[in-house]
Amino acid sequence: MTEAVGGKSQGSHPVPRRQERHILNPGNRLSDLTLAALRRTADLSLTAIYSTWPYRQTLRGPMPDTITYYPKDLRPGRVDKADALFQGRYDLPGGQVRTNGLSPFDVEAPSETWTEELHGFSWVRHFSAAGGNAARAHARGLVQSWITTSGQWHDIGWRPHVIGRRLTSWASNGALLMEESDLIYRSTLLRNMAKQARHLARTVMWAPAGEQRLTAAIGLAFSGLCLSEGGKRLRKGLDLVGQELTQQILPDGGHISRNPAAQLSILLDLVSLRDALIAQGHGVPQPIRNAVDRMMPMLRFFKHGDGKLALFNGADEGPDGAVEAALSEDDAKGKPFGFAPHSGYQRMSAGPTYVTVDTGPPPPGAYSHSAHAGCLSFEMSVGRCRLVTNCGATRILGADWHAASRATAAHSTLVLNDTSSARFTQGAFSRILLGSRLMEGPARVESRRNESDEGIWLDAAHDGYRKLFGFVHRRRLFLSESGEDLRGEDSLTRAPDEPPKLMVPFKQASDEGDPAAFAVRFHLHPDARASLAHDKSNVLVLLPNGDGWQFRARVENGKSSITLEESVYLGAADRTRRSEQIVVTGEAFRDEATVHWAWRRLSTTGSANKTEAEEPELPALPAELPGIPEEAPEAQADAGNEAPEQSGQQKPE
Repeated sequence: MTEAVGGKSQGSHPVPRRQERHILNPGNRLSDLTLAALRRTADLSLTAIYSTWPYRQTLRGPMPDTITYYPKDLRPGRVDKADALFQGRYDLPGGQVRTNGLSPFDVEAPSETWTEELHGFSWVRHFSAAGGNAARAHARGLVQSWITTSGQWHDIGWRPHVIGRRLTSWASNGALLMEESDLIYRSTLLRNMAKQARHLARTVMWAPAGEQRLTAAIGLAFSGLCLSEGGKRLRKGLDLVGQELTQQILPDGGHISRNPAAQLSILLDLVSLRDALIAQGHGVPQPIRNAVDRMMPMLRFFKHGDGKLALFNGADEGPDGAVEAALSEDDAKGKPFGFAPHSGYQRMSAGPTYVTVDTGPPPPGAYSHSAHAGCLSFEMSVGRCRLVTNCGATRILGADWHAASRATAAHSTLVLNDTSSARFTQGAFSRILLGSRLMEGPARVESRRNESDEGIWLDAAHDGYRKLFGFVHRRRLFLSESGEDLRGEDSLTRAPDEPPKLMVPFKQASDEGDPAAFAVRFHLHPDARASLAHDKSNVLVLLPNGDGWQFRARVENGKSSITLEESVYLGAADRTRRSEQIVVTGEAFRDEATVHWAWRRLSTTGSANKTEAEEPELPALPAELPGIPEEAPEAQADAGNEAPEQSGQQKPE
């Protein structure tokens, strides 16, 4: 349930929305496993057919004369990345490989993900950025190596979404790969692209649900647009793109995976496709226009003050310049709204401060492969400096790091009994069939907000710990009108009609009963410098711009401690950075526990040493947010498909 109430221009008009989703109960888990087993059996059978000589003969046909149009690749290329590839360093999602002079297509791959990224050729744009004869020759040599080793068939390289990405990448970098090339190389490349396009037209719907299926459909559309005699493929590709956008893009413009990085990637491809259609004199289908118009404000929603992405549900910061490249194509210049009820996020903006909060349930199972157990986590940036973050995600370091980054402890939120609020695929058999899905998590997440002259209030709760421990986690936030004071309250309350459950405490049980140990974590950005006071009552954090922020916390009716511990920042995607985290620990006895905490800006002059003599008062948030009426039952029933209200204070971009 999400309510947007108050606001400087709206008064007290409630817009309720309940966000409730049961991820996978035992019955439909069996159903999903059965369907996945049938699909895998079909995949293996079809792969056996596709790899045969008779099938390959069916892919023969006219050879295109040329790549008729080079779409613009909005993903910025990097010269330093090209230098690394020159040296045989292939640091791609799924692993890091040093080729030692061999072709990357001849070395042992660390994972299927790495192989997909390698065969997708998205990295070839870095050679375009480098330019020059050496980059051109090296890129063409790699394309020729792929055609030699995998051009007839490759179990991973010929998956629909991998073909889609490869055809898009080759067409977008056509000038690098084609111009002034010799006739033999040129004809070999074009003939192979046509074969891939014909196979993709037959198999596009076999791509996994979500971003990968959109990638396959967009690649099919590009193959029809950029290769001669491709009219049928263009029409089929555009139809499928429209169908998938209707399925995957939510009414508020977010992607169904709830992953900001997927939001950016899909939007970059759609804008490139839209511009290519216009340049070639084709009409742009309405589903593509609508999706781009809705997704742009949502991308702004996820943008921090440094111009990069917030780190939720598998996202990293995004490639340098990619967010701005996408937003520069926004004709409407739509402003970000305060909350996204369908995607399940809240955004608080005041003064130089942005706070983004995950207030949604996990995505549906088939779209949850990148989802994290980060419900009610938040990120905070001040100007261009990030202060509080989540750890982020990186797939370059392999499956173990990927799994660790998804845990609740890798997020700035409360962790109960060192246990994540969501569970992921367990068991080798399930992982083979279902992948790394999120299998069980919060079934009900509620949030509501109020905006007034004083600031922005947010009240949210989730039941991800109810099944295991019988507790509901509630988080309340207040951001002052100046943006210089963020107050919070995290509480654990016994769920209604839920008997006490066995706890596994960090400390010995006391005479009052078995306590549930909890930790409220605040991961800090690596550029923030933190120091814990001698009496351990507060933490001073210095940002790169010279501003100082003070953190204080206390636990109601119980023992607590504030510590400064090591953390890791994975938001840079291609590297890890050491960082720190503030951890407030305590124990919940019997029915509840409450932690009050506050972030206060100590200086507006750029000097962290000019701290005020008085200490910030710990927050005393009201029991109910001001101006929020109780939700009427009839309003709940009508709230299911409301579009997001753009109410209250909006910060110009």
